[in-house]
Amino acid sequence: MTSRKRFVTAAAASVSVLLATPALGQTTAAPSPIPSPSPSVKPVSKVSESARALALQMRTFDPALTDRDIETIAAGIDGNLKVGKAINRKGRALKNWDEPVTRFEVKR
Repeated sequence: MTSRKRFVTAAAASVSVLLATPALGQTTAAPSPIPSPSPSVKPVSKVSESARALALQMRTFDPALTDRDIETIAAGIDGNLKVGKAINRKGRALKNWDEPVTRFEVKR
C-alpha cells in the first residue's frame, strides 16, 4: 500500500513541477485572436448552435482551422449525438457499476 502512496505522491509532484516551470525557450506572447467567421462560407449542413460553439473551441488547439473545417467538425458532433440518440432511445444513463452480462458455459 505504501508503494502506491509513494507512486501517487511522486506522480503528483512531477506534474506540478512540469506545470509550474515554463518550457525552455518559450516566451510568453499575447494569444493570437480567433478569426471571425466569414459570411461567404456556407455551412456544410444545418448544425446546432451548441455543436458549433464546441467546434469553435477547437481553434484554441489549432488556430489555422478554417470556417469550413469548423462547420465540418460541428456537423460531426451533431452526427455523433444523433447516433447516440438512435442507440439509446430511452435515454437511460449507464451507472458506474453497469457492465455487460458475461456468461460462461462449458459444453460436453
